[in-house]
Amino acid sequence: MRKVAKLIAINPDNKYLVMYRNDHPVFGVDPDLPGGTSEDGETPLETMLREVLEESGMILDADDVHEIYSGTDYSAHGTFYSLFVAKMKSCPEITMSWEHSSYEWLDFDDFIKCLNSANDTYMHMVADILKKHGTSPQPVT
Repeated sequence: MRKVAKLIAINPDNKYLVMYRNDHPVFGVDPDLPGGTSEDGETPLETMLREVLEESGMILDADDVHEIYSGTDYSAHGTFYSLFVAKMKSCPEITMSWEHSSYEWLDFDDFIKCLNSANDTYMHMVADILKKHGTSPQPVT
């Protein structure tokens, strides 16, 4: 089963990080979140921490990250999705990998609009989950 884990990063000004793909073969220059596909034996948290570091240069403390969704409800192909959120203590410097061409920090409403404009259904899932949770996503219990 394919597993994908991504992060919603919120800076101290309550702005949400959105990255833009670097001409992805399926999604073009779609909005994206840092994160990606699990490697053998990784937990969703380990996947997200590794992928966020690779794609954005952000080093996260696992204790500062909370899972707000996990499951296959939003996947048409049975992919297991994990979604994490971290409220950053300071605004991190972003160092992008080849996978993304740019990024920006958006307020909540603009972030939701951006996600809803994506071709990637994972981004639609994120928007739906955030609309349910509001601007202060709570961990899964």
